[in-house]
Amino acid sequence: MKYENAKDILPASLLEEVQKYAEGKVIYIPKNEKSKGWGEASGYRKKLNKRNAVICSRYAAGAGIMELAEEFYLSPESIKKIVYGKKIKLPEYSPSIYSAEQYSNAGVGEEWARIYLENAGLEMPGESKFFLSELVKIPLRLIEDDGREGAGEKSDCGADVPLIIIFENHRFRSFCGGSYLALLRKEKKNAHQAFVFIRNEEYSYYLNNFGKQFQRGK
Repeated sequence: MKYENAKDILPASLLEEVQKYAEGKVIYIPKNEKSKGWGEASGYRKKLNKRNAVICSRYAAGAGIMELAEEFYLSPESIKKIVYGKKIKLPEYSPSIYSAEQYSNAGVGEEWARIYLENAGLEMPGESKFFLSELVKIPLRLIEDDGREGAGEKSDCGADVPLIIIFENHRFRSFCGGSYLALLRKEKKNAHQAFVFIRNEEYSYYLNNFGKQFQRGK
């Protein structure tokens, strides 16, 4: 490794600061390595791509959209985006509707919801019990108050983020971001983007009564 004289590289003011701590010493300054993208270190991105490859393979072998949706606990719309689209490359995550739309358009909206809930200190509803809708625009009048603020309100209140909603017992209720929901109502918003977790046995009811009526995305 070639050594350089700091006075030939650093600005005089910075050199003076360094001399306060390491005058006359030989020091090594490591490279500022770019951190790995989300999911690369943990291997989750690889797992997600592998799952989607299996879905595409099963579809090519003759499996139907609804069959795959039921097997992998995803909405038919998500399955269609996976099998009709290109190889999944996760968009950049941010707690925003724009980012959620990018994930949803790539057929991996459940991954945006997972990251968002993880940052709020919550776990995803059990995938063996719930389907997950595409990002939809849901009328706020359908969401019932259940007497709780909802987790994650400190992180999302005032931010332009989707709501996370649970549909069970034929009722919509807030799973995360209850205070943000209250803010939207205070601002007299009629509808807002949301991901909806639907209990498996109620998916047909949801799809027939609500799913086809909700606007996709914006």
